[in-house]
Amino acid sequence: MNNEIIINRYGLGHAAVVLQRNQIIDCFIDPPEDAVFYPPNTLLEANIDRKATNIGGYFVKLPNGGKGFLKSKIKYKEGSLVALRSQIIFETNKPQTFTDVLKSVSKYFVIKMSKSGYSFSKKFPDSFDKNKASIVLRSKIKNFDDLFIICRSSAAGINFQEFDHEVEKAITHFQNIKIALTSNSIYYDGLARNVVLDQYKNELYSVNEDEGVFEQLGIWEQLEEIKNGRILLHTGSFLIFEQTKAFVSIDVNSGTDFKSTKENINLNACSEIFRIIRVCGFGGKILIDFLPCSQAIRRKIHRKLLNYFSKDRVKIKLWGWTKGGSFELERKRDKIPLNLLI
Repeated sequence: MNNEIIINRYGLGHAAVVLQRNQIIDCFIDPPEDAVFYPPNTLLEANIDRKATNIGGYFVKLPNGGKGFLKSKIKYKEGSLVALRSQIIFETNKPQTFTDVLKSVSKYFVIKMSKSGYSFSKKFPDSFDKNKASIVLRSKIKNFDDLFIICRSSAAGINFQEFDHEVEKAITHFQNIKIALTSNSIYYDGLARNVVLDQYKNELYSVNEDEGVFEQLGIWEQLEEIKNGRILLHTGSFLIFEQTKAFVSIDVNSGTDFKSTKENINLNACSEIFRIIRVCGFGGKILIDFLPCSQAIRRKIHRKLLNYFSKDRVKIKLWGWTKGGSFELERKRDKIPLNLLI
């Protein structure tokens, strides 16, 4: 089988990559053990240090001794203990951001620690029997006064036996989070192994989990090559990419490819651009500098990128061509960038 999930022990938990035809198409890596930041969606309790009125929140003292920043409109007293959830960090020279909106996101459900109830995603298809699903949900949450479940549209693709089972799993997960928070423990809700299996494990992917498997298969070397910011394409052309504080830049270079047209190089680069953005965890503003081309080719490139990014799990806006001739898009940050993790 050419489609595999490879999992290796690393840092606070694991490193995991998704392979298609022996090529890395996605990766999830937990922070090193000595990291000064927490993995995304870590639930913990922190003390309010002081209010930062001008930037709409509070500085907080974290369990690891560091400082974080809580974005919140709720009024807290200095010194009070507050349950928080970590956000994705992409700059280590700034305090990690936290939120007091406590939730857990999985493939089928979003669990919120708030008032009791349930709802269905706006994208939930009308063909799904919501009444039957509502009976299951009401029976499961009737003993909770602080559990709200949002059914994601992906839940419409499973049968009711699976739906019942997944709801039960979600509630057990919710209870584990509550136990951790009430016992002053830290709950890592976004670790790499759990995320990759939640998003990808199905009949299309086999799972290879073993100590040292990354070294055996040369995965670390491949990730280092990607991290270095230069990837060769099949024809001798290549991509150069770099993350700055303001944006990500990706440059398409013809290199030693003297046979292909600029059109073919640009169009062939689109799939690799999509792959690199996901593997590197690039987010925010992304500028792509393609080789000079006509308006007709620009439209082809736009359509091709639209097709690729329609498969992305992350919210994305393709703004299109700028007056300066670059292609601009904006992608929601969904994980810590690769260059901060290895």
